[in-house]
Amino acid sequence: MFEELGISFGTAIVVLIALYFVIKWGVKNGIEQYFEEKQQKNKKKK
Repeated sequence: MFEELGISFGTAIVVLIALYFVIKWGVKNGIEQYFEEKQQKNKKKK
């Protein structure tokens, strides 16, 4: 399957691992930003 795409199995594993960490980092930052905005809105309401 990987040979059809023109990449080796090792390269595919490295790309998938890198993609995993990029997505993990993005989701973590998105969740942190959501809670920061939520806290700011709660402070304004009080």
